[in-house]
Amino acid sequence: MNKKILVILLLVLLASESVPQGTGSSPNINSGEGTLFPEGKAPVSVRGEERVQISLDLEKAEELLWRNNLLLLASKFDIDARKAGIEQAGLYANPNIFVDQSIYAEPTQRYFDFTRSGQTVVQIQQLFLLGGKIDKRVRVAELNAKMGEQEFYDLARALLTKLRRTFYFIHYYREAIAFYDGSLIALEKTVSSADLAYKRRAVLQSEVLRLKALLFFLRKEREDLRIKVLEKEADLRVLLNEEAYLNQEVAIVPILNVDFIENITIDGLKLDQMLAKAREYRPDLKKAVQALRYEEANLELQHANAIPDVAIGPMYNRGGTAFQNYWGITAQLNIPIFDRNQGNIKAAEKAILVKKQELKNLILEVENEVNVALATARAKDGLYRKFRNTYTKDYSDLAQDMILSYEKRYISILEFADFFETYRSSIVEMLRLQTDRMEAIEGVNYSVGTGLIVPAPKNSGESGKTEGGSK
Repeated sequence: MNKKILVILLLVLLASESVPQGTGSSPNINSGEGTLFPEGKAPVSVRGEERVQISLDLEKAEELLWRNNLLLLASKFDIDARKAGIEQAGLYANPNIFVDQSIYAEPTQRYFDFTRSGQTVVQIQQLFLLGGKIDKRVRVAELNAKMGEQEFYDLARALLTKLRRTFYFIHYYREAIAFYDGSLIALEKTVSSADLAYKRRAVLQSEVLRLKALLFFLRKEREDLRIKVLEKEADLRVLLNEEAYLNQEVAIVPILNVDFIENITIDGLKLDQMLAKAREYRPDLKKAVQALRYEEANLELQHANAIPDVAIGPMYNRGGTAFQNYWGITAQLNIPIFDRNQGNIKAAEKAILVKKQELKNLILEVENEVNVALATARAKDGLYRKFRNTYTKDYSDLAQDMILSYEKRYISILEFADFFETYRSSIVEMLRLQTDRMEAIEGVNYSVGTGLIVPAPKNSGESGKTEGGSK
């Protein structure tokens, strides 16, 4: 036992050489980046970050998304293309002109004789669409354009949700990386001291290897988190498509209104109200309704197409009739004996049934999606609120006691390392819970199709609130 105490004493003395001195030789958990137990928010800067850091708040990011995102721009062009279809659907058919000129006139022995002794036929016809075809075509084209608009809003809803979730992910995972950086600094000093003590045969090799294994594990976890952040930054660059952020040497540092996020509450959300909002605002639901109306309008158009159109116009025949310079009127009409467009009419009727079933299925999906989103958000928010001020704080307070116990040699270095690993896990899991909580809250907004829980600008000074409205 005395030999064990002597070994621990030597290790403590060696470790104290690289630890700030105060009232004791233990590390100060509030002393900055070199602390073993960083408390509170991790710094934004990341250890070893060689890239240029550019701050970006959520309001600015959303502005860039609306302005620069290539998918949104493509969807806008698609809307313009569909609106051009409305113009095309309302146009009348072009007049048709028919000319018949004799090549060689036998009586006059002339080629292409355009005189009174030659033969020339000129006929002009205008096609008139009957059954209100033009109005019905315009109606179909208008509904097609409205469907394109809802597709745009549905795409924007998905991209905004992805942007915000990516924003929260990068923010909290950068905090986790900063926590790892602070922990690694202190642990590296401890490992160095343990190596020196081992060379003097003051500690066992197993203890040194235990610390090195912990150090390796932390470094690997830190790099895994950094890679995930890089992947999310890549997603953010694609979403924003802003030249200032496209450079891979630029690190995007999200700026969030932390006070607002902490005060967000979902207690006031009611399932019935959310379902009503979803039916009112969900763009995919609106698109499904428009798709049903589109098929109904198409059925009317197919019935109109069964009505034959008529082509009417004047005709002039110089010498090919019973008398010279014949003027007459022509009319052309298809007789609907075999083709009465019955196949297209049946197809349109079946398409209506298809869209009705798809609409019912989508309503069912929306109701369940809203229900699951609300339940998930309540679970994540409730878990976070339950432990945010007690769980990590208890570990932080216990860390002080563990340091004192380590200083007074009441615990071994392995016990200290085990506690450190547990503390590290609790902090990281809390940061992940914060990420999951915000993703779940954004899931509520996404499921309803509007900003029920609207993030406030950083300097707005607003607390968390629940409100309706679309963005």
